[in-house]
Amino acid sequence: MAAGVDWDAIKVVRSFGLQALDRIAEPGAVVVDPSAAAPAVYFFVRPGTTDGWNVAQSTALSVTNHVTLPPESRVMPPGPYWLTSPADGRLHTDTATVRAALERVTGSRPSWNPRMEHFT
Repeated sequence: MAAGVDWDAIKVVRSFGLQALDRIAEPGAVVVDPSAAAPAVYFFVRPGTTDGWNVAQSTALSVTNHVTLPPESRVMPPGPYWLTSPADGRLHTDTATVRAALERVTGSRPSWNPRMEHFT
């Protein structure tokens, strides 16, 4: 599915993503892709909120990017699966909350981003 319309996604190295998820009180939908080559976790955030994203071990996916989404009923491997499903009634995780959780997990420090006119 195309990112940047209903959601942007934050792709995170699986080990860091799972640790970050433990620090988020109210996560939205989260997909795990257990691919042996590059296991990842995807957090879904509001579209347009990932401009200037620069958090270690993660990549913001927006317009021109695609994410393979499993059927809503798939909650375990094989293949991509929902760790928390949009069927639970919540699609988006707050972007700032994901950022803060990842910075704690990876030891990243916020940096100034003049385009966003605040610390990122």
